[in-house]
Amino acid sequence: MGAVRLEHASAAEITDLAAVLAEAFADYAWTRWTVDSERREARTAAIQRLYLEHLALPHGEVWANEGRTAVAVLLPPDLAELDPAPLTPELQEKLASLHGESMRNLAHALPEPPAGAWTLATIGVAPREQGSGQGTGLLESVLAAGPGRTIALETSSESNVAFYRRFGFKVWAVSEMPDGGPPVWSMLRSPDAPVEAVSA
Repeated sequence: MGAVRLEHASAAEITDLAAVLAEAFADYAWTRWTVDSERREARTAAIQRLYLEHLALPHGEVWANEGRTAVAVLLPPDLAELDPAPLTPELQEKLASLHGESMRNLAHALPEPPAGAWTLATIGVAPREQGSGQGTGLLESVLAAGPGRTIALETSSESNVAFYRRFGFKVWAVSEMPDGGPPVWSMLRSPDAPVEAVSA
């Protein structure tokens, strides 16, 4: 169940990884709230592809299992301070078009993680592999590769909260979204957080 950090990826591989994430989050509450329903999975795949190409690969860390059926993205704490900013007006326009009218829901502010924290922006497993331990193995590899990091994440799934707690993440804020939006649990993992024995 080995995992690797992708230093480089071809256009085809980026497309494949984006498709895995889109498939993994097809029924996720946050996705349903922030991406229009028409061709939602295709829209989400295109959004993920843009983030992988323009943010994750050049500025953060992209991890995948050997079979490329599980993907994780870790972003550094200083991403917003880069000059030039990676989220160019052109890229923001493309993302807005892909989100559709549901883009307005992204305007609701969430609490900022502590300064210096990395962000686990996403981790997803293709549905056919879910429950096989691929997500667990991938997250273990990500955490092992960056000792000393404080890592923040957000999730709109209560079952995910329990999963992340096994890795030492703790809830530090819960945000209620308006207009029928899902709750968001903000979680944080300190560098010395213990990890339960989660691997088989």
